[in-house]
Amino acid sequence: MSCPHFTPEFQISANVTFGQFNSSFRDNLQCKDTYLRPDPGGAFIPWLYALFLLLFHLPACIIRAVRWESAQYLALGLAVLGIALTAQSFQSTSLQAKNILVWMPLTLILDVGAMLQMVVLIIEKHGESLRHAIVAIIAFVLLLTLLFLQIWALAAAVQGRNHKKSLRVKWCSPAFQDFTLAITTGNCNVYGILESSSNGISCIELPAVLQDEWLTGTIICLSGAIVCQAIDMALLRCAHGRRCRGVRMQRPWLTMFGGVILLVLLITLGVFNANRLPEGVTSLVWVYRKEPMAVVGSVCQTRLKSPGLRGMIIGWTDGLFESWSSAYEGSVVRRRGLIAPFY
Repeated sequence: MSCPHFTPEFQISANVTFGQFNSSFRDNLQCKDTYLRPDPGGAFIPWLYALFLLLFHLPACIIRAVRWESAQYLALGLAVLGIALTAQSFQSTSLQAKNILVWMPLTLILDVGAMLQMVVLIIEKHGESLRHAIVAIIAFVLLLTLLFLQIWALAAAVQGRNHKKSLRVKWCSPAFQDFTLAITTGNCNVYGILESSSNGISCIELPAVLQDEWLTGTIICLSGAIVCQAIDMALLRCAHGRRCRGVRMQRPWLTMFGGVILLVLLITLGVFNANRLPEGVTSLVWVYRKEPMAVVGSVCQTRLKSPGLRGMIIGWTDGLFESWSSAYEGSVVRRRGLIAPFY
């Protein structure tokens, strides 16, 4: 590799200079190709998860538009699922700006619209029915919970956006193990090696470009969602029996269309981000290894693959369930008096 500032005295790591790897460069060693994936909490929602949400929500939206009474329990179940996942993401990430990709609750707009529709139409059409009143009360409680989560997330995104200057995230790879001190990329960037927040893997730290963009995106999308929800509330309350070209107006059309569009966007971006490396990292990198007492080190060339669906699932799911600790990650079971034989 040819980087003008990589002189023999250039420091790769603390007390380790570039010159200590000169002899290894001449050997032109090759390491096995491997992947680079986000650390827990730094991954975009896997496109497969977003696709499942779309496959559940889209039929529910169609039924709610035609025969809303038939979709009541499906809508309640999806709202409970949305609240549970969002609350879990808030708990695990503590709403930290660097974990915005996990806790941004953009899909809740669909559930808010569904609960709005249920509350208004049940009261309007079945106000004196005890059974329907119970469903309306449950829907109203879920509606308040959903709105609270949206407003809480919006405030956290605004606060995170105001303190984003030093925001950095970790990207990890098995190639960074075995006394690895640093890597250099094809564009002459140098990254030191850090431990991952998960077990058995090491990482480099990069500027949080995607997180920075989605802090802004979350503020815009949640603000727009709240406006759409307010308009839908007005439609549900005022458009009694009105139709436009044969279509009933007394439906939460903005939240339904907006929510579906957001899910399609999340799927598209999920596919795109799963198949690219983060900014600042090239596919071809050089890995610098040196044992603590060794005078010289070894360097090998390797190619980093994009995280793919697997890497995004690991990064996003680990971030979502981080607060579960050993219940999620497992633990070492020690039994007294039992010693495994060594052969």
